[in-house]
Amino acid sequence: MKKALSFLAISIFLGGSVSAQENFKCGLNQKLAKMYAENPQLEKDHEKLFLNGLHTEVKNGEKITVFTIPIVFHIIHTYGSENITDAQVLDQVAILNRDFRLMNADTADVVPSFKQIYGDVGIEFKLASIDPYGNCTNGIEHIYSHEAYVGDDYSKLNQWYRDRYLNVWVVASMQNGVAGYAFYPTDTEGSNFFRDGIIILDNYIGSIGTGSPYNSRALTHEIGHYLGLSHPWGSTNEPGVACGDDYINDTPITKGSNLNCNLSMAVCDPAIIENVQNYMDYSYCSRMFTLDQVSAMRNIIQGDAGKRNKLITPENHTLTGVDLTSTPVCKPIADFNAAKRFTCIGSTVAFKDASYNAPASGFTYNWSFQDATPATSTSATPSVTFNSPGYKTVTLIVSNASGADTLEMENYIYVSEDWANIDGPRMIDMEDDVVYWFRSDNVENNYAKFQISPNKGYNNSRCYVLNNYKNTDNALAFSDDFFYYNRLGGSVDNLITPSFNLANTSNASLTFKYAYASNGTTVTEIKETLKIYSSKDCGQTWTLRKTMTGSELLSAGYASNSDFIPVNNNAWKTATINYTTSSTDVKTRFKFEFTATDLSSNLYIDDINVGGTLGLTTNSADALEVVAFPNPSKVGQAITIQYFAQDEPVTFTLRDIQGKVLSQVVRNEMNQEVTFELETNQQLSSACYFLEVQTGNFKSTKKIIVM
Repeated sequence: MKKALSFLAISIFLGGSVSAQENFKCGLNQKLAKMYAENPQLEKDHEKLFLNGLHTEVKNGEKITVFTIPIVFHIIHTYGSENITDAQVLDQVAILNRDFRLMNADTADVVPSFKQIYGDVGIEFKLASIDPYGNCTNGIEHIYSHEAYVGDDYSKLNQWYRDRYLNVWVVASMQNGVAGYAFYPTDTEGSNFFRDGIIILDNYIGSIGTGSPYNSRALTHEIGHYLGLSHPWGSTNEPGVACGDDYINDTPITKGSNLNCNLSMAVCDPAIIENVQNYMDYSYCSRMFTLDQVSAMRNIIQGDAGKRNKLITPENHTLTGVDLTSTPVCKPIADFNAAKRFTCIGSTVAFKDASYNAPASGFTYNWSFQDATPATSTSATPSVTFNSPGYKTVTLIVSNASGADTLEMENYIYVSEDWANIDGPRMIDMEDDVVYWFRSDNVENNYAKFQISPNKGYNNSRCYVLNNYKNTDNALAFSDDFFYYNRLGGSVDNLITPSFNLANTSNASLTFKYAYASNGTTVTEIKETLKIYSSKDCGQTWTLRKTMTGSELLSAGYASNSDFIPVNNNAWKTATINYTTSSTDVKTRFKFEFTATDLSSNLYIDDINVGGTLGLTTNSADALEVVAFPNPSKVGQAITIQYFAQDEPVTFTLRDIQGKVLSQVVRNEMNQEVTFELETNQQLSSACYFLEVQTGNFKSTKKIIVM
């Protein structure tokens, strides 16, 4: 399969020291080994593609037809540095076009004899200007998802039609230390269509931002796979393991390089220098494709394997907008992020615009913040202080000369009350209306979230359940719902308790019951985790108290791919965490954070007990002996307040369960019994309300029920 290419031994090392550089590793070999083991025909299909006269000779320097491939980048992120800028993507596209058109100046460094066979691929890449729905796009979309830290085939969210676009997904992390991978065209036929495209780490994109010149040719390598090329040492081999064959005539047999730019390397045959400067090697001194590699890619782009030939048609260029003489400026797509989602009254929250689809330099902003100072802003990065407790809505209108887009996020920020919901230790069995003070934080707003569930708790009581199970028996085969939204691996959900005043409590502890079953069949597969945190500052910062995983987390064994429900008390375990209190524990919360895997089933939590010994200090607000009656009351019925006034004014505040103020009155009577009717700014509906009583520096809260 090889032409014997004999060269003079040349000892040249390029690129300087690489000991401190990252080790590029393509994930294709791992993926193919698994895929070919399950379906050996796919390997035969790839071999057949090359063995059946694929190679039409392309001569060095001859004029060739240039093909244009529409390309789209999907930036999968969680608002971190992996949410790379448009400038970094544009830099990468420029690098691709340079490499695939043999316009890279470092071809001057190519071993002289290989200069005879390096070639211009004659393929260019252009960001799409029209999306699959006919909308204006800049060819770069940003998707918030936990899949940013998974980086597998199911992280390929929102694939645009693969016969119209080359899809590239950019993520923050991938398994097994790989930097990226792409399948051969023959591997993406039939039900494997969703695997098509390239997935790659953000720090291997471009030479700026999170990228670097050193890593910037990884995408050139992966597009080589996308267009049918294997590694020079073969498809199921690893560099340095064995001499291998890539079915390309003019690439010498090689063991392959890994951070080794020894340009005189001749391991497989002492008479044949190996092409370590090839883009499909791992050498980090890549400079070239050979002429036969050029022929292979040009043949594949004109063939029907993986529908590659549809990409380069004039009709598709019109559909994707890459034939436009000037790139349109699209209207923006609004997006934003806050540095924290839980905060205290009076604390500052920093917001940051994350809108996309057009140059941010042309954006104007119009923010609205519910009950905050300032209430509006035109900054890209406003800082805001919220003035009252409860969930708050944040709205951003972002616009440019092409139009405007609005994003309204209800319940986006939770502002904690400036007092403790519960004074001292308390057992919460979920039957009490105290459950309304719990907060369920569903980070990605997906179907898996903590919710109150009746008759499924310990002793068949009410409890909280995180519903990780989703029945896909009736899901449409190969639908987005089946492939993506059922994949919970890496997603995080939180259950946050009411706040406790534990400043006068000693020997404190947190005890809770939990029931969990996994779809993993061995303990080593149980990688989901339950972490318990505490916070003294309204959830702005959290301290880790306990991590549970594996056999400790498992209370009920194997879930058998079912909707796990604990059928009896034997399915439950109890966990205890000791907690040392101090005078600063005046509004302490606890958080249960569950990180799922694709094998997760349902998690149940019940009987949360914050225990300890309460000191004998007296809360002046409690000493007022406030009585509200009738309680429960009926809709439309007046609520009367009675108490014995002492030597300070008393403030009465009535709030709904979201913290919204419905009534507030200050009474100034001294040393006498006071009775008055509480007036509200609206008729109270059937619900649970909270009457906050404050005198001096002391507060207490009473529950009011309207039926």
